Amino acid sequence: MRYISLKYFHPEWMVKRWVDRFGADAAEELCQFNNVTPLLSVRTNTLKTTRENLLLVLAQEGVCCEKSEWTPEGILCSEYPALGSLLSLKDGLFQVQDESSMMVAHVLGPKPGEFIIDACGAPGGKSTHIAALMDNKGQVLSTDIYEHKLLLTRENAGRLGITNIETKVMDATNLHTAYSGKADRVLVDAPCSGLGVLRRKPDSRWQKKQEILKDLPVLQSAILQSAAQCVKPGGVLVYSTCTTEPEENEQIVEAFLQSHKDFSLQQTGQFIPVPRSEAMLQFLPHIDKIDGFFIARMIRS
Repeated sequence: MRYISLKYFHPEWMVKRWVDRFGADAAEELCQFNNVTPLLSVRTNTLKTTRENLLLVLAQEGVCCEKSEWTPEGILCSEYPALGSLLSLKDGLFQVQDESSMMVAHVLGPKPGEFIIDACGAPGGKSTHIAALMDNKGQVLSTDIYEHKLLLTRENAGRLGITNIETKVMDATNLHTAYSGKADRVLVDAPCSGLGVLRRKPDSRWQKKQEILKDLPVLQSAILQSAAQCVKPGGVLVYSTCTTEPEENEQIVEAFLQSHKDFSLQQTGQFIPVPRSEAMLQFLPHIDKIDGFFIARMIRS
C-alpha cells in the first residue's frame, strides 16, 4: 500500500480502502488512472444543434474531437484552443460535462411538461441537461444552498437558451417543507467525497480525510429522505454521486429502501444510453475509463 501511495501520489488511507475492496493490482490501476489528464468532455446542446453538426463546427474552430461512446450528446476533445475563444461555447452549442455525469439525466428520464426538482443542482450541468431532454417544456426547479452557485446555473441556462429552469436558494434537507408530493421526478446529486473525480481535481486528494466517509452519509441520507417526500406517487427518484465509496452510495440507497417501503429500486442500468444489467450503477474510473459516478433509480408506488 505504501508503495502504491508513494508511486502514484495518493493518501495511504485512500489506497488501503481500495486495496481492501479491489485488490492491490486494481487499486494500483485506479491510482494510475487518477493521474492521467482527462480529455475535455462536452455535451451537445440539443435545443440548438445536433452532435454531428457540432462536431463539424468544433473542427472548424480548431478542436480535435470525436463522439463519446457512452452518450448520444457527448463529445471528447483531445486538442483545443482556449475555451473562451470558442464561438460555439459562447453561442450555447455545448456545455462542458463529463460522460458519466451526462448519464444521470438519462436515468432520471425527464419528459416535456413535467415538474422536476434537481436538489443540489448548481452549477447547472445536470439541470440544463434535464431541461434539454424536456425540450425546454415544463419546469425544472434547481436548488442549492449558495446563491453564487445558482448564478452560474442561470448563466449557463441563458447561454444555452433554456427558459424552463427556476433557481431557488434552499437547504435540500428541507425540500419537503415546500414541495411535498409535487414533483414528477426528483434528482438528488448529493454532496460527496468526490473520490470518483480525482483525475479532474488532482490536489483535492490531499485535502480529504477519512472522517468524511462517516460525516457525509448523515447529510446524504437526510437530503434523500427529504427529497423523497417531494415525489408524487408513480414518480421517479434518482440518487447520484461522483464517488466510488459504498458508504456514500449503495449503503445509502439500501438503508433508504429499508425505511421507505413505498419506494422500490428499478433496474438502473437499463436507463442509460448503452444499457447495462446493474440494479445500481457504479462506474469505476480504472474499468470504465470515465469519472467514478454512482446512480440509482427508484420509483414511488
